[in-house]
Amino acid sequence: MKRIIFASLIALVAIGLSSCDDGRIYKEVVFTSEGRVAKVEGNVTGLGSWAAGYTVAIAGFTEGDDYATVSRAIMADESGKVSMALENIPDEVTSVQLCVLDRLRRHVLTLQEAEVEGVRDTIRINIAGTMNVGMYNAIQQSYFNTTCINCHGASNFTAAGLNLTEGKSYAALVGVPSTKVDDKLLVAPGDAENSVLHLVLNTELSSGWREYHLDLVSEKNAQSILPLIDRWIDNGANED
Repeated sequence: MKRIIFASLIALVAIGLSSCDDGRIYKEVVFTSEGRVAKVEGNVTGLGSWAAGYTVAIAGFTEGDDYATVSRAIMADESGKVSMALENIPDEVTSVQLCVLDRLRRHVLTLQEAEVEGVRDTIRINIAGTMNVGMYNAIQQSYFNTTCINCHGASNFTAAGLNLTEGKSYAALVGVPSTKVDDKLLVAPGDAENSVLHLVLNTELSSGWREYHLDLVSEKNAQSILPLIDRWIDNGANED
């Protein structure tokens, strides 16, 4: 009986050794580091104003790619304080931003960008004072201030009587009858399609006007900011 058991054990060892040396080359397992960390700290307002499908986030992007490689939604405590980290940022990430993403994690607009070049450990975004990250303020900063106010208020000239400068644009737009288009509001809360602001930026409405507004819409804005404006109107056109 002992001989039988011993022989069986020898056979099992032989089978095990032969299976380990089956002639195949197995890929070497390489352990990599977890990447860099980004931290954002400061105070914000307006996080709750965003329509569904948009996220205020800390995100990392590779050069030439509008889609976030890595991201994390921003959360604040009851006082508006933000203190959080985004971990495992790959080396190929060249830009880390406090930004707005759409539901596909595509970049919509930048709120603040961090210094990344040469930083090998912790990338920091420190918010000075209190930042308004609300939906309407984002539209003001990213579109009205950059594209519209030269003709609408910044040089003491308000085309069509419309002042789109900061602090005045909301009252000038929301619920206000158009002086150019009969029976329509400049912004009709809940109805972007019938708002003059939508029509002038997305259709031939301004053909023949002093300024043809479609010429002022860049490809980037057409893909990101104009849908954002429409979503803001359809979501109630709130000022928060």
